[in-house]
Amino acid sequence: MIDISIRPIPFVKLLGRGEKAKFTHLTNFGEDVEFGYFAWYLEDDGKKILVDAGGTAEMALGFGRPPETVRHIQTLSEGLARFGVTPAEIDIVILTHLHLDHVAYVQEVKHARFIVQAAEVEFARNPHPTDRFYDFRVLEGLDLEIVQGDVQVTPHVRLILTPGHTVGGQSVAVDTAAGKAVITGFCCIHDNFDQAARLRGKPRVIVPGIHHDVIAAYDSMVRVKDMADIIIANHDARYVDIARIP
Repeated sequence: MIDISIRPIPFVKLLGRGEKAKFTHLTNFGEDVEFGYFAWYLEDDGKKILVDAGGTAEMALGFGRPPETVRHIQTLSEGLARFGVTPAEIDIVILTHLHLDHVAYVQEVKHARFIVQAAEVEFARNPHPTDRFYDFRVLEGLDLEIVQGDVQVTPHVRLILTPGHTVGGQSVAVDTAAGKAVITGFCCIHDNFDQAARLRGKPRVIVPGIHHDVIAAYDSMVRVKDMADIIIANHDARYVDIARIP
């Protein structure tokens, strides 16, 4: 029996006033949305694995968010300590993409092997001016393992190339006792998957409000929806209060 659980590590909880359309492209205008910055911890084949490395309250304030809408929860060290693990003990970090709110704590896990898609690295080194969420200097000195496409990382953890939100986004499929769980590599909440059928044209998903390629984003989301028994929408606020999946 597979005995793998994914442990959310919430760093910040945020309130977006009238900002739900930021997550649900051209829908839910003027609606508030709660969301978070996260990392995800799991173990497989004797390896301690971190998916993403989160964002900080200071970062959110730097993006211009009103202070009363930003709540710090914990640091990476504090979050890992709940599992009896330190950042120095992490073996593998999978970076779904390189936006700043997914890489804030990378320098605390310097001994890890960092896995990132080649297309994402290439774009992040020289991002287009319209995308202000990159700063490749954050990754200086890290051991980057640059991959292309779908890659098996450990026996029960696989990378799935899911571009669209960013050029080289990757989602993380994890075999669990309850089926295949997929941590999305594109910034979304569960409404992106659950509310689509009510829209004109009956799309299967609602793409993120921030995207590099809207068609690629849609196709990537459908791919995740079709393969996953459990979808983990990587910014959904529900994971602030969920200890483990499944």
